[in-house]
Amino acid sequence: MKGTDPWFCAMIPRGIGALGLAACGGAKQDAGDDIGVPTSGPAAESSSDGDAAGSEDVTGETSPGGGSSSTGPEEYPDPPVVFDVGIPDAMTYDCGAPNHVVCDGEGEDDPWRTIGLNCPNGPEVDGVYNGDPQSLMVHVGDLGTHVPAPFPPREGDAFLILSSGIANELTMPGFFAAADVNGFVDNGGNLPPPLTTVAVSATEDCNDNPGLVGDGDCSNTIEAQWMQGSGAFDYNELRFEVEVPVETFGFSYDFAMFSTEYPDFYQTVFNDMYVAWLESENWTGNISFDELGNPISLNAGFLDYKDAPNQFDCPAPCDAPELDGTAMEGHAGTKWLTTTAGVVPGETIEVVFAIFDLSDPVLDTVVLLDNFQWACEGGPPTTIPG
Repeated sequence: MKGTDPWFCAMIPRGIGALGLAACGGAKQDAGDDIGVPTSGPAAESSSDGDAAGSEDVTGETSPGGGSSSTGPEEYPDPPVVFDVGIPDAMTYDCGAPNHVVCDGEGEDDPWRTIGLNCPNGPEVDGVYNGDPQSLMVHVGDLGTHVPAPFPPREGDAFLILSSGIANELTMPGFFAAADVNGFVDNGGNLPPPLTTVAVSATEDCNDNPGLVGDGDCSNTIEAQWMQGSGAFDYNELRFEVEVPVETFGFSYDFAMFSTEYPDFYQTVFNDMYVAWLESENWTGNISFDELGNPISLNAGFLDYKDAPNQFDCPAPCDAPELDGTAMEGHAGTKWLTTTAGVVPGETIEVVFAIFDLSDPVLDTVVLLDNFQWACEGGPPTTIPG
């Protein structure tokens, strides 16, 4: 379908109202195997997605040509206002990104449907889970007891928990999550293909130089953090392949990461990591990293909630009530984060969501996953809070 350029809509002053905003609508996106995993957590009331805003009638006299007569003298002390910012009328683009379909909730234990994939009328993914069965679960409802809830489902009634330990332990208030589940062992502690820690360049990423695609981690974000430790332990992953719909130029998904390694092993070799890997025509590498170019790891950025002091960046008192009612009380985690990444319409992409301990298999690190959607816009990968 066609839509008005979003930059044009952002430029309309608030006072213009319906005159300027009539053409500035929007559409949500879509996506779409079958692994049975435990379901846990209280059922949450589902909220309707995308409620339509109501309209109100405005009565009164109309100007000439409006279809009704006026009873008094018609005065126009000022000339009519004409809104024109000089933007060509033809600034439109084609977007065929499917509308997003929600199909998770109470009684649902399919991880793909939970994160917005394999829903009816949505694209089908060919997916597999590699890891310990205890390390993956569907959680229904909010996580924790803090009000307002900092970790509600991002779409539907549920989200997915992927852990380097036992996933259900994250939901246990104050529990010390430190299980060794062995995970998906591959290459003696190295990451399984196509994941690699090797940076494509010391000075460029694949957005700067597309010729680097296929040579390693296009983002150049994994290597420096990986080198702080000595191999992956308790590695667990979700991976899937899917064909990008026509006129679809990107996708997004939401996640949050937590780690029991904090605070005792913060800024040490036990730098547990979460990696989201994309294999596409214009990117082969990590797509989830902070604004400083660090991957999502214990020692890198976006660790927003710290529920204990540390000597580096959070002196006492250092607390995070947002983690109340979870196993991360006294530890640390991020907010919900959103990653977006560009893709090529019609290509088949592979996506890997991987969590692992670094240097040893002891203290657990966990990621929440939800809300995969196709998008109209592409571009290099970005990750923002929200």
